[in-house]
Amino acid sequence: MRAVIVGGGIGGLAAVVALRRVGIEAVVVERAVEIREVGAGLSLWSNAINALRELRLAEQVIAAGSVFERTVTQTPSGRVIATTDLAEISRVAGAPCVCIHRAVLQRILAEALPAGVVCTGARCTSFDDATAILENGERLEADVLIGADGISSVIRERLHGAHSPRYAGYTCWRGVICDDGTLPERSALVTIGAGRQFGVFPCGTGQVYWFLTSNAPPGTRRKPDLTSAAIERTPEDAIIQNDIFDRPALRWWGRGCVTLLGDAAHATTPNLGQGACMAIEDAVVLAHCLRTIQPVEAALRQYERLRIPRTTAVIRNSWQSGRMFQLDQPALESVRNWFFGTSVAARLGMRMFRDLLLYRVPTL
Repeated sequence: MRAVIVGGGIGGLAAVVALRRVGIEAVVVERAVEIREVGAGLSLWSNAINALRELRLAEQVIAAGSVFERTVTQTPSGRVIATTDLAEISRVAGAPCVCIHRAVLQRILAEALPAGVVCTGARCTSFDDATAILENGERLEADVLIGADGISSVIRERLHGAHSPRYAGYTCWRGVICDDGTLPERSALVTIGAGRQFGVFPCGTGQVYWFLTSNAPPGTRRKPDLTSAAIERTPEDAIIQNDIFDRPALRWWGRGCVTLLGDAAHATTPNLGQGACMAIEDAVVLAHCLRTIQPVEAALRQYERLRIPRTTAVIRNSWQSGRMFQLDQPALESVRNWFFGTSVAARLGMRMFRDLLLYRVPTL
């Protein structure tokens, strides 16, 4: 069996590693002329670390990132609203929660592949059955075609039509800096208020990752509108700004021998930190289905049946969380902050984290 994966991001690279782990010949076509090490930090919760174990890469990722066991949410004045203790959930899951630089994770995935598996400078513009059609007219025949080409996926557009992504109402700045020792050990700190979120996570030896969101019209480009030591210590050219978009959940992903994976299938806002986690889970579930189910079409439809309910819930819950976190009306903020501190909110939060983190992918 031969698979062609369109897109060389985290999801595409994880998919080719997973497929080759189960004996499926797989290649990636990536439109960029090189796999560039870009981005900032990302969180890989216990569910993703367990999925990476099936790729035999978990220990490398844990060693290259930083384990965190709690998140502390506070107001801009420093008043703690809530503390989420993840240590027990991680213990039950059998895997820690880790923050790692996106470029480091990308490098670990790429280095797990033999030379020639990732074809760069190859822009896929369409497909015919499971054959990828490149911009230069070349046709890459396969038994399975997987669209892992991100939120602006060509494969998704050909399957579902052209639709603009959904703007969440806020923009985001990100950066990685040297750790100055102010962040509590194995802890992440998130400040919410006045239409902003500001988070700081440990992110590998001697580093911390920060992000700042702010309500703004789409396309707004400006310097971060918050005074912070972390931001001030970040060189201006090292700060990444992106508007936040997602895509509403699909009821079906693919047809025939074609399917979607990662952001191409279920782009989500970053409020639950599950974007990369879901893509890595997708990769393992896809490989398992293709290894155990025949014919290919039946394997892909089973993969989609397994993944759509979970990723749909993540899209919905992340969108709703963002709406709460980005409130910029003082009266509503006060109600939110009060509720976050109640036992009811704590129980609901822990239930959500258990559902996310205790999920186990199939064994490869």
